[in-house]
Amino acid sequence: MIVNSAVFGEMDVDVHAVYNIPGGLLGFEDQEKYALITKQDEDVTLKWFQAVEDVVPCFVVFDPFDIIEGYDPIVEPSDLKHLGCKTFEELTFLVIAVVPEDMTQTTVNLKSPIILNKSNQLARQVILANRDYPVRFSLFPQPAFEEPAVAAESPAE
Repeated sequence: MIVNSAVFGEMDVDVHAVYNIPGGLLGFEDQEKYALITKQDEDVTLKWFQAVEDVVPCFVVFDPFDIIEGYDPIVEPSDLKHLGCKTFEELTFLVIAVVPEDMTQTTVNLKSPIILNKSNQLARQVILANRDYPVRFSLFPQPAFEEPAVAAESPAE
């Protein structure tokens, strides 16, 4: 299948990498088909979730289990039903990244992952029941804020 991408230009995508998302993604409800594009760059695997019917949107995505040790998403039964899922093991989770010009400020949305069911190529973006997953989780540890050192005043003479 030929897909046009703002990032990659025209490319041939395996039909098995295309997912239907009834209702689209949050903020992009009019785009209901996306291709999962995987590229190997030296020793890092990068993934994008590209709209099939338009050149945008194209999201950088990550596997949250590679980011957070012990990531344990709680998915509502109604979301599993929409995915036609019988077991949790059938699913693949992706989180969307926001990559600013300063890449050290990159964040991912752990609260609203995209869930893929490879067996029927259905996907859905969900809001997890977990309270402790942020929508802006920094991929890179930020340095701790330090108070500037204040020079000690010399006692009045």
